[in-house]
Amino acid sequence: MSNIRNLFETSVHRQPDKVFFIFKDQEKTYREFLDTVNRIANGFLSLGIRKGDKVAILLQNGFEFPYTWLAANMIGAVMVPVNTRFIGPEIAYILNHSEARILVTSGQYLKTITSIRKTIPHVEIIINTDDHDTNHALPYSLLLDNPTSLKGVDLDKNDLAVILYTSGTTGNPKGCMASHDYFVNLAAVQANLFQLTEEDRVLTAQPFYYMDPQWNTLMVMTRNATLVLSEKFSTSTFWDDIRRYNITCFYCIGSMTSFLFNMPPSEMDGKHNLRMVQTSGISPHIHAAWEKRFNVPVYEIYASTETTADIAVQPGTERKVGTKCIGKPLQYREIKIVDDNDQEVKDGEVGEIIIKRGRGMMLGYYKDPEATKHAFRGGWFHTGDLAYKDADGDYHFVGRKKDIIRRGGENVSAAAVEQVIINHPKVMDAAVIPVPDKIRGEEIKAYVVLKDGETATFEEIAAYCEENLGKFKVPRYYEFRKSLPKTPSERVQKRKLIEEKEDLTEGCYDRLAHS
Repeated sequence: MSNIRNLFETSVHRQPDKVFFIFKDQEKTYREFLDTVNRIANGFLSLGIRKGDKVAILLQNGFEFPYTWLAANMIGAVMVPVNTRFIGPEIAYILNHSEARILVTSGQYLKTITSIRKTIPHVEIIINTDDHDTNHALPYSLLLDNPTSLKGVDLDKNDLAVILYTSGTTGNPKGCMASHDYFVNLAAVQANLFQLTEEDRVLTAQPFYYMDPQWNTLMVMTRNATLVLSEKFSTSTFWDDIRRYNITCFYCIGSMTSFLFNMPPSEMDGKHNLRMVQTSGISPHIHAAWEKRFNVPVYEIYASTETTADIAVQPGTERKVGTKCIGKPLQYREIKIVDDNDQEVKDGEVGEIIIKRGRGMMLGYYKDPEATKHAFRGGWFHTGDLAYKDADGDYHFVGRKKDIIRRGGENVSAAAVEQVIINHPKVMDAAVIPVPDKIRGEEIKAYVVLKDGETATFEEIAAYCEENLGKFKVPRYYEFRKSLPKTPSERVQKRKLIEEKEDLTEGCYDRLAHS
């Protein structure tokens, strides 16, 4: 398949009446879905949207998001997903940077859009999916009231399909330019890793403005499987949905596996038809116990927005459970582990993962050639992630290069400390950051989110850390939070925590002061 339109139309031709998409118990066949997408695509054309134009989407999970995205791609337009958690100025940045001509949103965001309307001059048209015709927006029915037949368009595999804005943990988000081939290739790779068949039912529970539900949608097309979309990720309803919709496989990020494991055990935990789970970053401390409790194998994959899928534990291979093994490079990837001078290190030594530029990667950062050049310096993408390769050729993830805390001459992985804290029976989530210290260079601070209904003392959490971590890894400072700021991919935005207050020790429990 050379482009997303070709992939979609071919899947419909094979099995037009097969159930393709399920949301809130509503089922849409492949043919029904394509008909709606084509109507919207014709609606875009009637509004003057053409190949290369940017179509921004600010919506919660639902049919309208994939309808609108695919409609844009069917005519060569470029989809720009916008994080629904963003506030006005953040939304304006994405719309302005991408130069979006049209915004498809819902009534709940119109007040915010109205407040920034004068600051987003590129946006010519606003569509309201709630179908209300207002002074500021046109009704979604305007797009739907069009024929289902769609004229052909000249699409190349390298044409831009989506601009995926990164989480912006260190500044304004950068726009990763994802081509049609980026998604078509990723869909095929993941279908092979999942050993997907038309009998499979795949669940996606992340927000659709994140890339995972997007490749999930295209992945099921490759084999005419069925995709089930959750309104949002919910630990309390997740396993009920797995059973209710007869889900056979799903992808989730590592923190989701921790959230699910931290829920009270149930006699129903292992009763389902799941055959495999794929994840990025399951805690090694719970990996084996997770599989035993939920009665399903978990396969690790290493991937990023910039490079898609790179390293994976493939079905039929040794998974090395509990070692943070992420498997071997995929057949189309060349990987190195290097030191700070980009010199390859010996097996067993920790270094940065770098990936040779090749198929399936982003085209570059939108309107940022300098950042693109820096990221791909020497022809290799520098991930900023640390890992080592063992004697079998398997790679083991260590942590983010920037997420290493230098405490008194010792390197401490923030992720390793977080995983221990999250394993506390009363803890739901945790984040660890460095705090400047005159004596040790950096000290360690832990933000802790307790499970609903639980209470704990700082001393209790600190004592747990002392029991389960080397002395130099135990956090000095502790702060309880009701929640943590998250990126679209559910990763903690540590930059926001660091910038919250000038003195990060203010209002915290100091373990050393109370010892």
